[in-house]
Amino acid sequence: MIVLYENPLSSNSQKVRFLFSELAITYESRVIAMFNVGTRSPEFLAINPFGLLPVYVENGLSLQESNTILRFVADSRGSELYPRSPKLRANVDRWLDILGCTMRARMAPLERRRFANMPGGSRDLEEEAKLENNLRAVLDGVEAIFPDEGDYATGPFSIADCAWAPTLRRLADMGLDLSMYPKIRAWIELLLARPAWIAARGPDLILREI
Repeated sequence: MIVLYENPLSSNSQKVRFLFSELAITYESRVIAMFNVGTRSPEFLAINPFGLLPVYVENGLSLQESNTILRFVADSRGSELYPRSPKLRANVDRWLDILGCTMRARMAPLERRRFANMPGGSRDLEEEAKLENNLRAVLDGVEAIFPDEGDYATGPFSIADCAWAPTLRRLADMGLDLSMYPKIRAWIELLLARPAWIAARGPDLILREI
């Protein structure tokens, strides 16, 4: 039996649940409170000393890091959502790394200001304008490398799309003008309509009042 330590609001948990839903994988969900409440408890730190969600446990194997979990789950089940071809796999890994190393660093500060679901934030339009400019520099790059053919990040649907879905959902829900990014807008519309994502998406996001 797979056990997933997670939280419905956690974007990293959502991406793993999305893949589970796509592959019809059954698992036991153990919800851990976020924002240094449950994740800093001695019990959870014994499971993940980094204090982060999610954690995947199966038959004595314990994995942290959501993108690692995506790779392992798809690979261990022979799914072409993580292709066997080194060239195709490298393209999936590229999108995972862009998300983890570049996009999330620019996106997270804006999320904390705009979404009431994130405690401790506050609206500051001047600061948000700067954060938006930083984020748009990444979106320009995403739009540029998105394939002209195919509906998803690498052409066919893959674990890269599972990984990006929660961030794209937040991008759409925060009210950012995306009119200059037609590929990203089409990607968001198609990806967030998948039944497996709808089952995994978690609670509604609430915009913080200005």
